[in-house]
Amino acid sequence: MVFALVARSFFFKNSISKILLLHDEQHPQPSARMANFLSKNLLLRLVVFVFSRLDFLKIGIQIPPRKLAAVILLFSNTLAWFYVFNTYILNMILMKGFSLQWTIIANVLFYVFVVLSGITGSLISEKVDRRRFLGCWISFGLVNTVLILFFQGLEFGILSSILLGISFGLGFPTCQAFLTESTVAEERGRIAGITIFIAFFIVVVILMLAESVGMTGLILICATLKGSSLITLIIDKSEKQKGTPFSWTAILRKKSFTSYAIPWFIFHFANGIALFGSTPEGISEVAVFGDVIEFLGTLFTVLIAGLLVDRIGRKQPMLVGLLILGISYVLYGTVTTQLTYIINVLVEGIAWGLIAVSYMIVILGDISSGYSTKERFYSMGGILIPLLTYTVFSGIQQLSKITVPLNSLSTVLSIIIFISVIPILRAPETLSESNIQKRLYKEHVEKVGKIIQEDKKARDRS
Repeated sequence: MVFALVARSFFFKNSISKILLLHDEQHPQPSARMANFLSKNLLLRLVVFVFSRLDFLKIGIQIPPRKLAAVILLFSNTLAWFYVFNTYILNMILMKGFSLQWTIIANVLFYVFVVLSGITGSLISEKVDRRRFLGCWISFGLVNTVLILFFQGLEFGILSSILLGISFGLGFPTCQAFLTESTVAEERGRIAGITIFIAFFIVVVILMLAESVGMTGLILICATLKGSSLITLIIDKSEKQKGTPFSWTAILRKKSFTSYAIPWFIFHFANGIALFGSTPEGISEVAVFGDVIEFLGTLFTVLIAGLLVDRIGRKQPMLVGLLILGISYVLYGTVTTQLTYIINVLVEGIAWGLIAVSYMIVILGDISSGYSTKERFYSMGGILIPLLTYTVFSGIQQLSKITVPLNSLSTVLSIIIFISVIPILRAPETLSESNIQKRLYKEHVEKVGKIIQEDKKARDRS
């Protein structure tokens, strides 16, 4: 299981195997099949239903509406822009006259420059004004998006892969740091869940429109999405929070970081091994929608995950997510029908939703709180570990051409995932006990207040 977005980390499931599938003329374009699949079931309607009823997440949230809007416009739009380009537009560009070899090279360059620019951006953002840095980065991405309409060919395709990688990686750690600084610890999980949910909801809508609006319309929509992030700089003029600087080596020596980064690496190590897995016979038709099915499972889970990490702490949801993922790997051997495949992929999506919210935003945000170099934590934990691992394993798989039936990998993958649980058991809880007790006390006071009000109303009626 490899994620597509910022894609397993937020987010990176655009595997090379999908590129091979896109080059197979027997399969129609993914957007048409995806739109057809989504339009024939009720899952998307349920997404709309949940999206319109988020009041239960707002309990105890202190972030001002203006600040929340700024976070959503910056973080959610950036994540949605990346996912659409990573899973659809970039591949469609590369398929026009590109050989499979050059397509693979272009995709590897995309990931490499996401990693390199992420590290570079975390260094630049420390030395310049944040608002000015974000403005230049968003404008850079907007220009690169629009340029696709005017240039084609092999040379521009390779250049686009590099520029689009920079357009995401350079500023995404700053987006994550902005979310962290805009929230307090007790509400960070719910804000993270809401922003990720909105990002994926936008992606679903865009992909459903892809076939009807065409490539030109799709690029213009993405340009609008990217450009609208500039509104954040208008409605929020807050400066970057000051704090203690933290070196790269100090981050690696920090126990709270390594205690979670090690299982995070093991998690992506297992995903890398899964790239060698081949689709079981008889489910290739539904496997085309594997990303969509898993995405829908993730879409619903991120809201619940956000609520849980604010109520019971960060460790338990991440532990549960890894255990669920381990169980899904154990059940790989039972994936013999389309129904069992759908169930297994949904379970993986649920597990990923718990892991993504708890680690990629909240835990890294808690660990980096109080430091002026938050971007370093996010670039190392949120970009370097998942993307570097994915790039290495995908490269090995393509060079070796080795494929193994997924049920044969089941035992190995499940053991690796269960091993990743061990460091978390010894890891410190990043949400302090005082914050948990404060929330419980506040909820108790609110309940007592409601009981008193109800009793007063009953007396008044009598």
